[in-house]
Amino acid sequence: MKIVIKNKSELPIYEQIKQQMKAQILDGTAAEDEQLPSIRQLARDLKISVITTTRVYNDLSDEGFIISVAGKGYFVAPSNNELLRERMLYE
Repeated sequence: MKIVIKNKSELPIYEQIKQQMKAQILDGTAAEDEQLPSIRQLARDLKISVITTTRVYNDLSDEGFIISVAGKGYFVAPSNNELLRERMLYE
């Protein structure tokens, strides 16, 4: 998953990451049931706080874009009606 953080952006870092992850899920770049990087790995890769990546993953999970599997990590959620509706609005 490719994520680019812009320091000069008016959006907070967590919002930039969340929007990019949502876009990749909606456009199919991140496939259904694909495993996402761990919270710590994503924080390390982006050189940001673990708290920031935790917030992103919690928000995306609450919105139904990703799911958490105990002991295995985070995965792109299977398609559902709400996600399809969101995709239509996005397009």
